[in-house]
Amino acid sequence: MNRELKIKGFTALYFTIAFVLLVAEYCKLTSLLFFFKPLLIPSLAVLYLISSRDKCYGYLIALFFACCSNVFLLFTDTQLLFYGIIAFLFYRIATIVTIFRKGDKIVLLPVVLATVPFLFIFSYLIYVMISPDNPNFYPTIINDIIISIFSGLGLAHYVMNDSKQNSWLIISTLLFTFLVVLFMVETFYIPNDVFKPLSAVVFSLAHYAFYLFVIESEHQTTIDLP
Repeated sequence: MNRELKIKGFTALYFTIAFVLLVAEYCKLTSLLFFFKPLLIPSLAVLYLISSRDKCYGYLIALFFACCSNVFLLFTDTQLLFYGIIAFLFYRIATIVTIFRKGDKIVLLPVVLATVPFLFIFSYLIYVMISPDNPNFYPTIINDIIISIFSGLGLAHYVMNDSKQNSWLIISTLLFTFLVVLFMVETFYIPNDVFKPLSAVVFSLAHYAFYLFVIESEHQTTIDLP
């Protein structure tokens, strides 16, 4: 099987798993959820390994922590939820490192200005939704600071250079920001069954958009070389 067919095959596999997860969340099919959810990120990792000609190991580390977070968040136990938030924190740090390595040159002032609105949004959500007595209070604060920086990087890159690479990055960052808002509302404020299938869709699309950012950055690097 040639490389292009493998890429199409694993892309189809990724979105098939994503669709199964959507159905499982909507219909509350727990057995399907526990079987397929741990497979989503590994399928994307394999797709990346096949597609990439210049492997970014920071991105692979990010996918590892994303997979761990995905598994922990399958459970409702408070301790496992805590581990899931910590794993997501490490995932987000690894994605920021990936942006530094694969993205455009960082200009500090635009990044700071782009990060501030996200900090205000998440600060307000924490203030409204989470009590300081909650064991996930401080990990959530740290996570929200990191996601704000991540979102600020995506917005600053897109504003400074509206390229295909940065278009995928801003799509990914905005989807991940929306995903965190959904997670906070569902976990700490108003549990509602409609959030889970919506989160499954947003989660899958956000990860795929970031994968396309990484792949596109490799193509851009190849074109830019003398």
